[in-house]
Amino acid sequence: MDAVTQQLVGMKIGAPISGTGWLWLTPVAAQRASYSGGIVFLGLLVCIPAVYLLLHIRPGAIHRVPIWDCGFEKLTPRMQYTGTAFAMPLRRIFGFLFVIKERVRPVAYAGQAAYPRQIGYSLRVRDRVWSWLYEPVALVSFYLSRQVGRLQQGRIQSYLIYSFVTVVVLLFFLR
Repeated sequence: MDAVTQQLVGMKIGAPISGTGWLWLTPVAAQRASYSGGIVFLGLLVCIPAVYLLLHIRPGAIHRVPIWDCGFEKLTPRMQYTGTAFAMPLRRIFGFLFVIKERVRPVAYAGQAAYPRQIGYSLRVRDRVWSWLYEPVALVSFYLSRQVGRLQQGRIQSYLIYSFVTVVVLLFFLR
């Protein structure tokens, strides 16, 4: 591991250990960052059981109460975050990859533009790669399938003619 740390931080792990003792881990220098792995482990061994005991020694001490409702009386599912709200930061970051059309249309009360009666929201996200690469291939395949579909009209006479022409062509080439 000394070769990796030598390349990354310019110092070997073994050098600080030899100066301060094996109990102290010093990744760069003892003055900048050091901690004792043993002391951290002992601290965890003390804290975890202490927290467990504090929470479970008196089971009635933990009270379940309604969530904070931001001043509203009852929260409804309409007030909760939706997938659109969680996806908005990702749309902002990766928006250059997509064609995004977003519209917000507030419908206000008469003369009360600050307090809309309802809000209309529409979002259309299109993939640029789809329209550049896959859409032309899809359009050509749909066109070809329509042309082949014209051959398959569902009439038995057409299928018999196709079979007859196929047999004649095979006899001609295999002769």
